[in-house]
Amino acid sequence: MQPIIEEISYFACGSCTNHLHWMFKGAPKETRTFPAGVFLIKHRTQGYILYDTGYSTALYQNRWKYRLYRQINPIQVTTDQLIDHQLRQRGIQPEDIRWLIVSHLHPDHIGRLNYFPNATFIMTKSAFQQLKQASLKVLIFKEFLPTDFEERTIAIEPNQQRSAFPYQPVADLFADNSLLLSAFDGHALGQGCVFLPEKNLFLAADICWGMDLLAKTNDLKPIPRLIQDNMHAYRQSCAVLQQIQADGIAVVVSHDSEECIKEVLA
Repeated sequence: MQPIIEEISYFACGSCTNHLHWMFKGAPKETRTFPAGVFLIKHRTQGYILYDTGYSTALYQNRWKYRLYRQINPIQVTTDQLIDHQLRQRGIQPEDIRWLIVSHLHPDHIGRLNYFPNATFIMTKSAFQQLKQASLKVLIFKEFLPTDFEERTIAIEPNQQRSAFPYQPVADLFADNSLLLSAFDGHALGQGCVFLPEKNLFLAADICWGMDLLAKTNDLKPIPRLIQDNMHAYRQSCAVLQQIQADGIAVVVSHDSEECIKEVLA
């Protein structure tokens, strides 16, 4: 039988730099680069599906909130790293993207939403509703959203039980068991994560900083804790993620290293 998911590609679309010893108690004095990961899924009948869009060079503009964001979370992004530019290099036009799953509305995930004019956006209902409560703390920069974002968005409540993914309720996005969307609170309300049963692969967005840092969740220092939407839910989501991995499902989070993600996808 032909696979439904024909291909999954990964793109590093900018990055941020942080000091591990500022983030976690007992961590070595190591500076680490965290890529902003974007995934392109080629579906047999639905065409190209994008999962997030990474950073935008617009964050270098001299606006006070961008300066504050860069001070707390130093970023690096070039024009060549923008997702629409990288797709064109692969012979894929932004107009070819039919569906765009938005895990949550932080700047490193929505930076290029404006550049996909034919895409229908998919979010969990709770993540979409947080748009109404946008504030500096929830890190939603509305200017990165298309003016018709709300009209083009399908907000979904994951409420189905599936034996393939028993950890959280899911939504079967295309009614073919190819992409199961679930909501994981903690880092952001209703963060949308995707399980691909055919690939035994879970795209876990920002449930944690990196899979190699998952065990250090309880060692987060006060300032990194403050930028989480709900620290109690963050710990719970990390515990579920540990169980998912222990059960033999391949897991990647958006800020894993390029080498780690490419190895898992290979």
